[in-house]
Amino acid sequence: MKNTNTPIGQLKSKVTVYCTVCGQSHRRSLNVNVYENTPEEIEKAKAEIAVKAKKEYTCRICKTIIKDVKNAK
Repeated sequence: MKNTNTPIGQLKSKVTVYCTVCGQSHRRSLNVNVYENTPEEIEKAKAEIAVKAKKEYTCRICKTIIKDVKNAK
């Protein structure tokens, strides 16, 4: 959802996620731009943040190991 208007505000959230491989915790900062000051637009932004927060996370170390294992085959 890209909008050519300038945003009037931003919703921000911080969430702790855990690596799906090793379980290491990581703090993520999420933000979504809000373009209109309406309840519907704010709820849509909240839903977008919730989707981003539920996204699976893999730490950098595990990503590197997985990538090396795939390249070794």
